Order: sequence, then C-alpha cells, then structure tokens
Amino acid sequence: MPPNRMAGAVTGRLAHFLDALAFLSRLAPPRSFTDASLIACVPWFAAAGLVLGCLFALAAALALTFFSSLGTGPVAHTLGALAAAWLWLGLELWCTRGLHWDGVADLGDACGSGAQGARFWEILRDSRLGAFGALSLLLVFSGHWVALAWHLAGGHWLALTLAPAWGRACAVWLAASAPARETSSLGGRACAGASPALSRAYTLAAALSILVLLALGLGFWQGLALLAGQCWLTRRLARLARAHGGLSGDFLGAAIELGQLWFLLATVQRV
Repeated sequence: MPPNRMAGAVTGRLAHFLDALAFLSRLAPPRSFTDASLIACVPWFAAAGLVLGCLFALAAALALTFFSSLGTGPVAHTLGALAAAWLWLGLELWCTRGLHWDGVADLGDACGSGAQGARFWEILRDSRLGAFGALSLLLVFSGHWVALAWHLAGGHWLALTLAPAWGRACAVWLAASAPARETSSLGGRACAGASPALSRAYTLAAALSILVLLALGLGFWQGLALLAGQCWLTRRLARLARAHGGLSGDFLGAAIELGQLWFLLATVQRV
C-alpha cells in the first residue's frame, strides 16, 4: 500500500475510534455525528471500552493503595477494596454520563410493568424513574460493587480492565442479533454498523480473552459459564426486543451494563 494511502487509512481508523470514544464517553471532545460516522464507529466500541477499563483500573489501584495505607489487617483491606470499587463505579458513571445506566432503569420499568405495544415504548421513553427501574438500578449497581470489590481484593487487574470492553462488545452482539425499531435512531445506527462478520470477530476476541484469563488462573468451568451466560443474555434481550418491535438505544445501554456485570461475576476467583 502506498504511504499516502496507508496514512489515510490509519487516520480514518483513528477518527472512527475517537468517534466511538466520544459517543460512549466524555473522554474525547464532543462532536457532531453523521449517520455514516455513527455506523463506522460501531466496530470500535470494544476498543473504547478497553480505554475506559484501563482508566478505571488505574484509578481503583491508586485508591486501593491509598486506603490500604490507612490501616492493616483483613478488615482494613476489605474496606479499602469496597471504597476503591465505589470509586471505579463513580468514575464510570461520570465518564459515560450515566447513559447506559439510564437504559437499565428504563428497560426495568418497561419490562416490570408488563405493558405491551405502544404502552411498552411509552414507559421505556418516560424520563421519570419508577419502582422497577429503581430496583433494577439497585440490583445492577450493588452487583457491580460487590464483584468489583472482590476483584480488587484479589488483585485481578486484567478482569477489571477487560470488563468495560466486554460490556461494550455486548452492545455489538445484541445489535447484530435483532433489528432496530427505528432505523433513523441511535439504536438503528448501531444495528446498521453491527454486521454478522463483526459479531463473529468480537466472539473470537472474547474467546481469546477467556484463554488469557484461563492461563492466569480462571477456572475452566468459569470460562464456559461466561460464554454460555453471555449467549443466553444476548439471546434473551434480542428475543425481548423482537417481541416489542425492535431494538432501541435503551436496550443497548442495558446490554452494556448487564454484560459488564456478568463478566465481573463470572470471572471472580479465590482471594
């Protein structure tokens, strides 16, 4: 490939990566997206998640070092891990503007209501928080907190780094598994960018990540459970979306946080 074309290709890929980072977080400067740029940045979702994971893990490591210096013994270590895990979560909420957590709450309210048809979408798009949405947030947040603290107490830094990348990959798997309700929406653009070939590439990357975790001490059955559980979660969300006429951004946001939580729970090891 001629140098000019190679430089152009690298620049284009970097632009798509920065678009994904700006779309999923506040770490890149805000920008105006076109339909084409939104579709083109979807393959870079996991890479953006990996950057977030590195940032969160670094901040949690510094926090754990600080809190551990305040006391010794198992109680102090546990409290330090809980505080560092809370910081990990707080940083994620700030970096992502709470966007994906909003999907957890909205989908919780819509599914918990038992509504069908237009009423389901009316509840899903309602900005007010209901009981089912609040309970969903509480369960997912507390699950994250406990799992993160466990990983921090055991020094499982690779899992802490990979979790956000895995969560963003979940959005791609889901977008490739069900149609969008509205093709002109953000969910529609994500579905347009998530081809079956991209989904297979993400699956291969996930399998390689699990092999690395196995080499570092993850149990074989844990790796199998991680894959099986993720497959079930994606199929369940895709089936739910098809039953209600297609995917929206709330479905994808919920998939990110639920997939991230499942990864953290499935990869816990002995402390």
